[in-house]
Amino acid sequence: MRGMRHPLTGALYELEAPGRVRVSTDTKRGVFDADGRWVSGDRLPVCPNLAGWIARGPSEPTELSQHRRFRNIAQPRTIEEIA
Repeated sequence: MRGMRHPLTGALYELEAPGRVRVSTDTKRGVFDADGRWVSGDRLPVCPNLAGWIARGPSEPTELSQHRRFRNIAQPRTIEEIA
């Protein structure tokens, strides 16, 4: 089962079903969606980033020119365009 402990809170995040994450502490347990919104069980503070990472699983890497961080950066010109 895919899961991980949160490094600061110690809560255990485990894949419950596709798109659902079970978050467990010593005394509470709740189910949340991939965005960290409560679905059922106990309500407790949830890290939406870790919930999404566990719920969505690995993804295909994007090409750097299509990555959201690099969309507005001018692409380097080729040697033929420079000369």
